[in-house]
Amino acid sequence: MNIELAEYDPAWPGLYQRERSRILGVLPGAELEHVGSTSVPGLCAKPVIDLLLVVDDAGDEASYVPALEAAGYRVTVREDDWHDHRILKGPDTNINLHVFPRGCAQVRRHRIFRDWLCDNDADRELYAETKRKLAAGEWERVQDYAAAKNEVVLEILERAYVTWRAEPADVEFVTQDPPHNAPITLREYDPVWPQWYAAEEAKIRAALGEAVVRVEHCGSTSVPGLAAKPLIDILLVVPDSSDEDAYVPALVAAGYYLRARERSWHEHRILKGTVPNVNLHVFSPACEEVDRMLAFRDRLRTHPRDRAEYEETKRALAERTWERVQNYADAKTRVVERITLRALA
Repeated sequence: MNIELAEYDPAWPGLYQRERSRILGVLPGAELEHVGSTSVPGLCAKPVIDLLLVVDDAGDEASYVPALEAAGYRVTVREDDWHDHRILKGPDTNINLHVFPRGCAQVRRHRIFRDWLCDNDADRELYAETKRKLAAGEWERVQDYAAAKNEVVLEILERAYVTWRAEPADVEFVTQDPPHNAPITLREYDPVWPQWYAAEEAKIRAALGEAVVRVEHCGSTSVPGLAAKPLIDILLVVPDSSDEDAYVPALVAAGYYLRARERSWHEHRILKGTVPNVNLHVFSPACEEVDRMLAFRDRLRTHPRDRAEYEETKRALAERTWERVQNYADAKTRVVERITLRALA
């Protein structure tokens, strides 16, 4: 099949606004955006309007699909094993209405890619040139054309994420570690690490009971075969991470201490455990960072080449000394983002 690309049409934003009005008419207050190539002025595109709808639970179709069906939309794609993603088609205009759950990392991915292309002439032209070259070929399915674009999409997204990423400006260190020349000691993967995590998980669940929404082993010690600092990273989801009274005292009684607050970054809290060395990352539900951290972990677990790339980067950086361990972590940002983006592709 041939891929039909059209030069940018100033009518596309108006078509989006028409769909937006129709959707908001049946889902008042819905979180809805124009994404994809037709949302980028000056960019050639297939004449298909992509819309992004964020709902609390995309898998709970009863909460939004009947209302959309009443307006003429219909579900055409269900991906229960990929973020509960749904695609609906409209009653007249050629559209793709993409539905994702709140807290899904795909939402930011779509937004950043759109905004970067709007603001960056060089990458917009690179993307357009790539699309034109690929559109000149024959494709069995549209999905194959989309997959062929993935390499340049990831290249552009990596630049966008690394440029966009900013450290929180209001980190409050409850317990301050003094700056020091910190050597990074990596150890070969140790099968005891999952056992350490299991003991910590049991301790956390015993301390918090039903206040635990989710708890996961993350970070390098959660990836079999990966060299790592002997530090157990744990991801804890509680009903409200900003409500410290609901979980911090119980965790302190269990042997942890509050290390830092990052109020402007998803109300993230870090607690520390000392034996073994533990970083306990606390977030609220529907937080994108939870999705991203687990996507990165799972990618490393299942893709040996990415695991090797990450380990090579860590070993090279570990040969240096660092004023703070956080500086070492920051130096890994580019490769972490690259692998995370592959996981989200």
